Amino acid sequence: MTNRLSGKLLSLLIALQENPMARIEQLASRVNLSRTTVSRDLKWLSGEHSKSSRRFFRVGPELYEYALGLETIDVFLETSNFESLAFLEKICDAHPYTKYRARCFGGHPGLFVQFRIPIGTTSHIESLLKKLKTQKSIQNYSILPTIGVDPIFSVTRLEHWNSDSFTWDFDWKKWAATKGRNSSKKTQTLEPLTDLLETRDISILNQLGFGARRKQKLIINALKNEGVQISSQDFSRHLALLNERFIRGYILYLDTDAFDLYSNVILTANCDSEFAQELELRMKSSPIPFQSTLKVKGGFLLWFLRLPPSHLSTFLAYLQEHVTDLNLSILDYLSSQVYGVWSGAFNESKRLWIDTPKFMVHDVLKSLRIHK
Repeated sequence: MTNRLSGKLLSLLIALQENPMARIEQLASRVNLSRTTVSRDLKWLSGEHSKSSRRFFRVGPELYEYALGLETIDVFLETSNFESLAFLEKICDAHPYTKYRARCFGGHPGLFVQFRIPIGTTSHIESLLKKLKTQKSIQNYSILPTIGVDPIFSVTRLEHWNSDSFTWDFDWKKWAATKGRNSSKKTQTLEPLTDLLETRDISILNQLGFGARRKQKLIINALKNEGVQISSQDFSRHLALLNERFIRGYILYLDTDAFDLYSNVILTANCDSEFAQELELRMKSSPIPFQSTLKVKGGFLLWFLRLPPSHLSTFLAYLQEHVTDLNLSILDYLSSQVYGVWSGAFNESKRLWIDTPKFMVHDVLKSLRIHK
């Protein structure tokens, strides 16, 4: 249980997680507080208030990666050596297409990494990992069979949270008995739309990742500091295009101190196709009230969850009945890193991402003075 934030502030964060781009009046109605109070508290939580101790959250875009000409691959890099772990993190920092990294403890000791790469370039990542294994920087690696899989997200939902007792009310057995149903949601675009993109669109996406709730003027000034000149009118036009074609929605990223009562776990498992399909439908129509990302490919599951410790064992007991080869790891959220899309990887003249082995493998190793 955390004493770093009051129940009122935690409830506001949870409401914001449900609707990250909600207006002040919408949030005020959701948490039963005045607009003045919500505005003041949001400013404090976002680190913009003079008395703020830290930045407790940021809001970033959830991208239509395929429309951008990109796809995510999920990788476990296994090592038990601490120095190797720090070195692998430097590799991730240097790579132009890293999306996320976090240290793992348990079933997959080492690093969990996501690369957001140009479509069809998985072989370049595998080439990089083979070199790292040859050089004994990793003991082994696993590229998971989730390439191109559309993730299913769930968020923390306020109606299950008691801000006075800091407890969660959720019946896993009742949820597991719920029949999933098909729901009509905005579907993924059918083809890459990189011909619509300019380099400054990538820069805007990256800036949105630093905080999409910021005032437009602040984002434009941040772009200017990066050497990207854009008027307010042009910014609005480009943002409208990005929201329409390249952004699925927005996600709230929480500072660990706000919710350190959570257990951050990642698991892989195998199951029969019937259970996999039912789980997908249930998570889409009746998602659990905790932040998670689920990927299902055939009978393979990859699931990241941020749960209260008191709910973790109940969840695992439910899952164990239906899966085999369950492999669970704890994620070190404190050392994790989220990366935005990088405009330097986009060739504007060709309207394509740079996808050569030189750019995705050799230059990365060279930057860390590693021989090919």
